[in-house]
Amino acid sequence: MYHLYQHITHLLMHMIAHLGYAGLFAGMLGQAVGVPLPSELMLSFAGYLASTHVLHLLPVIAAGAAGDVAGAIIAYLIGYYGGRPLLVRFGRLFFVRERELERADEWFARYGRRAVLILKLLPGVRAFGSYPAGVTRMAPGAFLAYTAIGSTIWSAFFCEVGYTLGRNWSLLGAYARPASFILLALVVAAVVGWIWIHVRAERRAVKPS
Repeated sequence: MYHLYQHITHLLMHMIAHLGYAGLFAGMLGQAVGVPLPSELMLSFAGYLASTHVLHLLPVIAAGAAGDVAGAIIAYLIGYYGGRPLLVRFGRLFFVRERELERADEWFARYGRRAVLILKLLPGVRAFGSYPAGVTRMAPGAFLAYTAIGSTIWSAFFCEVGYTLGRNWSLLGAYARPASFILLALVVAAVVGWIWIHVRAERRAVKPS
């Protein structure tokens, strides 16, 4: 599995190095529909290329976020027009397994449309929030807004990681995943606080007067 991950990583780096912004856009679009591609490394490598002046940082961030949003829109439309039966039956064609859908469904059931933003900031499940959003017919404007915010934060964070590390690219393999978990810890802390406030408000609302 490690060698497969390493091979995929090298292919993605080669694609981004040769195709530039278009390669990054395509890679981010793919992972946003569920293809198991490492968005952290794609964005970080593009940030590194920006540090060497092969690319430029702001367009790199924009290309990464745009690809992520474009892929999310595709996933949303598949869920919107195909519904859950299509995803359960043919989800593997989109690299979507039923257990990921169930996890995303739980987030939507508990936290509503904010789940789109939260899931976009969680490593490992960020690609799967768009399908349930489409299935539940979430308002397109709200979906795009939350998706764009989450995608921009994610893209800017990891592009900046690569840009800052610069020519020390050999260190990135060791730091990319820990960086994602640092971001995860910050998001989890914020989510726990929001959940606590939300649950307290709901309990007060159901108390008999």
